Amino acid sequence: MIKVFYDKRQSARSNESFSPSAQKPEQVVKIWQKHFPISMESFGPATTEEISLVHDERYVQSVLSCKTNNGFGNKSAEIAEALPWVVGSMVSAAVHAFKTKESCFSPTSGAHHAGYFSGGGFCTFNHLVLAACMAHQKGARKIGLIDLDCHYGDGSQDILDHLNIDYIEHYTFGRRSPAAGSPSDEWLKKLPQLLFPMKDCDLLIYNAGVDPHINDPLGGILTTEQMYKRDLIVYEFAVANKIPIVTSLAGGYQRDKDGSINPVLELHNNTMKAFVNANSIGGAL
Repeated sequence: MIKVFYDKRQSARSNESFSPSAQKPEQVVKIWQKHFPISMESFGPATTEEISLVHDERYVQSVLSCKTNNGFGNKSAEIAEALPWVVGSMVSAAVHAFKTKESCFSPTSGAHHAGYFSGGGFCTFNHLVLAACMAHQKGARKIGLIDLDCHYGDGSQDILDHLNIDYIEHYTFGRRSPAAGSPSDEWLKKLPQLLFPMKDCDLLIYNAGVDPHINDPLGGILTTEQMYKRDLIVYEFAVANKIPIVTSLAGGYQRDKDGSINPVLELHNNTMKAFVNANSIGGAL
């Protein structure tokens, strides 16, 4: 069974935002349950003290008390209640993967634009960097942060620089992503080389954003087939080097003609399919 660290409290039912990420965890888990052998793993919410390991504590407290805008640009109490569970999911999944050497999933989004002092771009708390820090506290010497969301993980880099963290190998697709219309196959061919510096990591954290898809309103360079190949390359790299990997969902903003996010859910489903095939779970799909 593939472990998924999900709790209904990490999903917010309503949030006035262009981004669907607050509601996405529940929807993604439902579609995964239909197609893959997954098991839900329990965990607790992250504490203010834990979140403050990678953020200014005043910012953390102000967001959670709805005095400061969250990454969506509002002061929603429902979002504030969900945030510790969102962070708890990612941290718990990462620590589990490192301690047991068992790769797993955290259906979370909204992290890599959150810097040390503030959030933005639909990102409030940087659970990616925090997960790496918590795994490091448990003994992980080197962690690879593979950020293949379409946009630059500026918040992650800000925290790494502010705290002088040198045990995280950070690659962010958005920093030098191929321009729209350029041959994206060339980037896919280079991806194994880009991952090579992480071959000696104790843990990989994969921010598997689906906004690089060619039809995404905020992305637009990779086809569905290329997105699958991207994920497969990452997971095959982890398998070949015997490194546990924990996957987060990140961005994705497509909607169909009825206004649903089914195109996004299908791409996240493809990510799980790539994981299953790379790990030969229940035979290739």
